[in-house]
Amino acid sequence: MTFAQRFRRGLFWALTGGALARLYVLGEARGWSVVGPVAVHITGLTLGAWFSHLVLHEAGHLAASWRMRFQVDSVTVGPIEWSVRERAFSWAGLGIGGKIGTLPIGAGRLRHRLRVVAAAGPAMTLASLLVFGGMAASTGAALTSPLGVATVTGGLVLLSALTPGRFRAATAVAGNDVDQIIGGRAVLAHWTYLAVVQGVLAGRRPGEVTGGIDFAALLPPAGAPPEAITIICAVHHLEHAEPAAAKQVLEAAAARATDAPAWVHTDVFHQLGAIAALIDGQPGRAVECLKVVRQQQTLPWYGDLLEACIARAEGDAAMAERRLDRWLDEARAATHGRLAFGGNEWVLDRLRPGWRR
Repeated sequence: MTFAQRFRRGLFWALTGGALARLYVLGEARGWSVVGPVAVHITGLTLGAWFSHLVLHEAGHLAASWRMRFQVDSVTVGPIEWSVRERAFSWAGLGIGGKIGTLPIGAGRLRHRLRVVAAAGPAMTLASLLVFGGMAASTGAALTSPLGVATVTGGLVLLSALTPGRFRAATAVAGNDVDQIIGGRAVLAHWTYLAVVQGVLAGRRPGEVTGGIDFAALLPPAGAPPEAITIICAVHHLEHAEPAAAKQVLEAAAARATDAPAWVHTDVFHQLGAIAALIDGQPGRAVECLKVVRQQQTLPWYGDLLEACIARAEGDAAMAERRLDRWLDEARAATHGRLAFGGNEWVLDRLRPGWRR
């Protein structure tokens, strides 16, 4: 947990403790028969106003997502989640937050589209806050009235939406509303990766999906661990018959991959390192990458694709076909037919032209 997250948690409990202490003092001074019902009433109004603002907030994101060509998979408000694909409600766990599960369709003008979607939620909250606040001011409503509670709660929802994502572990990678509006490198790289994945899963070739993306502005800075966008960049060069550029990206990433997340060593990174070695005609180095995959892999069948590559490089076509058959069968079974994009499609196109997902 980062310092920012610890600070946010400490502030929450400090405010909660202060409110409970104040309530106790009032209860002892004026009698719980008076204070208790009022406290329950105010709490009910606050929760009702909070979830009403959440619904409006997520409705803003939802409308903008459709407008900006984002695929909407789910909508969550508090403990209830609506699955668009299954058209059913489910329990999302105890919580008072909301979110829209989206995936970008295409990487074109992604920075602008992401900003519009991210800003739509706070804009809707601000609009409702102004409406409730104006009504409360014009009628002289007290803060404890429904209009007063709705106004104060709307301000809290807006403040929560505009809190930077680094204060929340759950939104540290994808970013929350304010992070996506600012459009930092890491957030944009994450969403670009998702856009490429969506394009490939829809049946387009990797080269078609990655065309026009400015990878130089998305890659991690020198000294930082590799990210998913690093793999996409390498595949982009391989797809465009630029093995030297792909090799340069992979070797630069390998030099700083010591403290990278486990997936870098397992699911994709060393696979592409082996592929780069095979491009250079060095099956021995590819085998060394495969050893790392075998030692640290999270999925037992991930090494089969590499073994197919190495067998083909060594001239053993029969072994390559057997390994490839096993990889395809197990990968499809494990992913319900949706192969993950991490260079796999590029490899399959060359090991078995014309294969079908």
